[in-house]
Formats: sequence, C-alpha cells, structure tokens
Amino acid sequence: MEQKSFGFINSFTLKIIAIIAMLIDHTGLILFHSTASFRAIGRIAFPIYCFLIVEGFHHTRSHVNYLIRLAIFALLSEIPFDLAFYGSVFQPNHQNVFITLALGLLSLFCLEEMNTKRAYVVPLILIWVAAYFIQCDYGLGGVLLIGMFYLTREMPWFRLLLCALILYTFFGTFELYGLLAMIPITFYNGKRGPNIKMFFYWFYPVHLLVLHAIAIYFN
Repeated sequence: MEQKSFGFINSFTLKIIAIIAMLIDHTGLILFHSTASFRAIGRIAFPIYCFLIVEGFHHTRSHVNYLIRLAIFALLSEIPFDLAFYGSVFQPNHQNVFITLALGLLSLFCLEEMNTKRAYVVPLILIWVAAYFIQCDYGLGGVLLIGMFYLTREMPWFRLLLCALILYTFFGTFELYGLLAMIPITFYNGKRGPNIKMFFYWFYPVHLLVLHAIAIYFN
C-alpha cells in the first residue's frame, strides 16, 4: 500500500515543522511558564511524529534497526527529559516520547502480522497496557494515534475524524490544536528529502538540555 504522491511536502519538511513546533512548545513550558500560545503551536508536533513513524515503518530497510534506534534514544533522552521538566535526573512517573514512539512502532509490527496471524492481538493488547502503565509521554493515546495513522493511510478524511476523536478523548479540548498538523500531512508526497535523520534523533535530548541550562541560568 503506497502513499499517494500528490503533494509538495516531503518527509524532511515534515520533520522540520515538527521540531520547530516542539521547540516552541518546550520553550513555552520550560521558560515561559506554560504560555498558552506556545503550547498551542506545540500541539502540531506529536501527530506529525506519529505519522512519520508509520511512514518510516513502510519505508525502512530494517524494522528491527528502526526499533533499536528509537530504544537507544529513549534511554539517551530520559535524563534530559527529567531535568528539563522536573529538575531531577530521575522522575519515575513520566517517561519521554521516544518510549511512546517505540511502543507505537511495536504495535505496527502486530497490526501488520494480524493480517495473517490473529494471535498477534495478544501482544498488541500488552503493548497498549504497557503504554498506559509506563506513563510515557502521550501514553496509550499516543500509541493508538500511531496505529490510527497506519490503519487510515489511504483514508485521509476518516483519518482526520479519528485523529480528532483520539486527541479529544485522551487529552482534552486543548490538544485539538494538533489537528493543524493534518494540513502539512495532507500535502505529503511520500518522498524522503535530504537524509540527515540522526540530526532529528539528537535534536530531542540536546534541545531539552539546552533549555534546562537556560532555565537554570535565568533562575
């Protein structure tokens, strides 16, 4: 099943949009005491990341290596995440978004295999349970959002409806600003663009450390 190529936005551009939105969001949260306008712009980032996990799943040469990269950066990002948002090197009650993305990718393995092996519904449910109890960023709702993008890859209008439903049900009205992410996603052309993927992986922990250092300096 191939993504239809009628747009003008490639994967690289989507990632740039996502990291800019995320940077604005985290700047507002860490430095400006959750300024609403910053946080609203930031809602755009996560749906784009979820969409890109699905595209990565369809285009990567190795699903296992993709999962390993996400797991490695989940480990690398946990201390920066805890420092930036909790001022501590260890906060067991909330985990970084790479864990959510890794669990979402695992759920795609299960959904793919369920086409021929119904028994994969069991590990899929276990992944959902893990997402709920681990309390990773966006949690179960985030993992379901990734699965939704996988199942509606060729149904853009249905995708919009389900995205709104998941965002509202799990995160409330404010998270509906995330529906703005559907504008660039709609114009995605299925192409990769410049290949500097490790920059996007490293951006997450590094920008958190930088924002934490700025917060310490000004406080």
